[in-house]
Amino acid sequence: MSILAKDDGRPAGAGVLLPRQHLLTCAHVVNSALGKDMLAPDHPGSVTVSVRIHGPEHTVEADAELTAWIPPRRDDGGLGAFEWNGDLAVLRLAGALPSAFEPPRWHPMARRQFVRAWHGSGEPGVFADAEVSECDGRFGYFDGAERTLDIEPAYSGGPLWSSEESAVVGLVTAKLRVRGELRRAWGIPWQRVARELRHAGVDHLLPRPEEDVRDHPLYGELTALLDGPLSLSEGWVRCCRAVARQCGLDHRADGAPTADEFARLLLTRGRALPALVEAVRPTSEPIADDLLALGRRHGLPKLLTPGEYERLLRLLRALPPAWAAGVPGAVRAALSLAALPSALLAGFGGEGHGDGGPFEALIAHLEGLYGDSAPTDDGRPAVPALLRAVEFVAAGCCPTAAERAELWVWSAAVARRLGVHDAALRDRRHDAGQWARGASRSTAPPRVVAKLSSCGSAPVPDGEERYLLRLWCDDGEGLRQVSDDSERPRSAEEAAREILDAVGSLRRPDPAGPRFVIELVVDRDALEVPADSWKPAGAGALLPLPLGAPYPLVVNCPELRELNGEAMLDQWRERWARLDSEEPVHIDDATAPDPEAVCGLLMERLTAHVTVDVAAHRRAGVVQMCLAAGVPVVLWDRSGQPGSPAVRHAAGTRARELPEAIRRYRTKTLQRRADYPGRPVLAWADAGRALPRLDLVDPTE
Repeated sequence: MSILAKDDGRPAGAGVLLPRQHLLTCAHVVNSALGKDMLAPDHPGSVTVSVRIHGPEHTVEADAELTAWIPPRRDDGGLGAFEWNGDLAVLRLAGALPSAFEPPRWHPMARRQFVRAWHGSGEPGVFADAEVSECDGRFGYFDGAERTLDIEPAYSGGPLWSSEESAVVGLVTAKLRVRGELRRAWGIPWQRVARELRHAGVDHLLPRPEEDVRDHPLYGELTALLDGPLSLSEGWVRCCRAVARQCGLDHRADGAPTADEFARLLLTRGRALPALVEAVRPTSEPIADDLLALGRRHGLPKLLTPGEYERLLRLLRALPPAWAAGVPGAVRAALSLAALPSALLAGFGGEGHGDGGPFEALIAHLEGLYGDSAPTDDGRPAVPALLRAVEFVAAGCCPTAAERAELWVWSAAVARRLGVHDAALRDRRHDAGQWARGASRSTAPPRVVAKLSSCGSAPVPDGEERYLLRLWCDDGEGLRQVSDDSERPRSAEEAAREILDAVGSLRRPDPAGPRFVIELVVDRDALEVPADSWKPAGAGALLPLPLGAPYPLVVNCPELRELNGEAMLDQWRERWARLDSEEPVHIDDATAPDPEAVCGLLMERLTAHVTVDVAAHRRAGVVQMCLAAGVPVVLWDRSGQPGSPAVRHAAGTRARELPEAIRRYRTKTLQRRADYPGRPVLAWADAGRALPRLDLVDPTE
């Protein structure tokens, strides 16, 4: 790992990975990276440094914040001219690392250990070998071997690795600059590192004492299996190296580890056993099956190899936020009988989902669940819960066929490694497809349909606008008219009261299901009637809630859809059918500066979801063009605020979740008007739900 200097980005030193996204290095390396005097003892403050972490297959660059400072101390007494105490710093990474980056084991430093140190550049060939010549628990001295590189300042803070112990035994600190040919340096042994971290209050980052793996119930069976015919085969060294590479470990150049050493690795590295199964499967299927059976029987928790895990995480992180928001529903549908904590299924689809945090927790939980069916008659294992969940995510949460195919390829490869029968996986894929098709035709929520029209030029005694209102209810058994006296003008408050009364008469099939929806059927000139802000009139209206706060409120304008005849109605139906598969289109003054450009965006593909953020004088025209083109879901902001705050807030929300998302925004406006100044309008035209027949009245009557 490299600690980079702020001024030129060159390596100032090295470091070691600790648990929980933390890093350990020397304090003087941090000083050097910040351009300060190397042995300055004063705390640098709240600072971050750039780091470069080198993994087995790729490198990660990130910022790390200083969280613990143990300054260099020359005044502790009893120190030689070239020694000092302290000199440690703990840094914390801003985000999680891929699973292949695991903290190393630690072991006490002792005389005659052969150690290797790496240059801060992280280049694999720039290492120095040495032998520990003296160690008193506070300081460790090591002398460079012949025909090896000399330890220089950029090695500081890096690990001293002992191949014999397969562990880090200390940190490189300084080179002794004395006359003579001896190449001597000194470092901080693990014994003092542990003491210093405890005194600094960060002992929670110290690794727990390792249990003797020989007491593990699986140890005996593993060593017997690893000491059998497999270890004598020609491909055994290749298998060992493949496992080491996947786990980010070095491997011997002179052969393979013993059965005892390999058993220790398999029992202490969570993904080493799956990696060994992957390496063994092509040449020895029975032994691969035996390894899997041992892991299942003893409850080893990790299902995926490091490579499989990283690829799955990469594919899930690539899902657009609007589609990632559907992952919890897909997982629940896939594993309806599994215990899935609600906290585990939170945080998907938001702005920060790209860091992978929610996906990492979900994968970790699903890896520990059993398969969803019994093993097949020929002894093949069941389809694991994780693979079933991935099949449902592929079917319901991928915006393109290519992304769905990538998850299918991943799932099939893992199933082959696990020995799952192809037919069993195909069954789960069929189940997922049926669920996804059913979800796209999911039962719509109960609704109240309100046909709202202005009284036009009729005299208004108090100066307030009056409306004609007709109401229908639809609780799943079809539309039924519930209003009378449809020719009587109502004020906005009276109309709101009648609509809420109609909602109160509805039967809610599922109390835990979606809220009732209020659907206003309006003509083209009434698309921005502020009905969502109307408050009900009457003595019983104790809560001053506007109509759009307790229930989702949408508008529907069949007049515009019907302008261009049956051709556009067909487009409307086809667009609605693509609501879950087509990406939304955003129209603003830059992307569509004129009507022709708007038409081009609308006709480029059968878009079902459009957001509009244009200048106020263009807004009505652009919205009406969208609706006339048959776009079923259109969101805009009537507030006139620059940047359309309501549209910006809803960015990334899946189309089917917009009615509820807009309702929540309206409630936030009640609480913090300055923070939520937008006035969203959502046009919603479900092609699968009938509208009432609107009998026309003779205009002469």
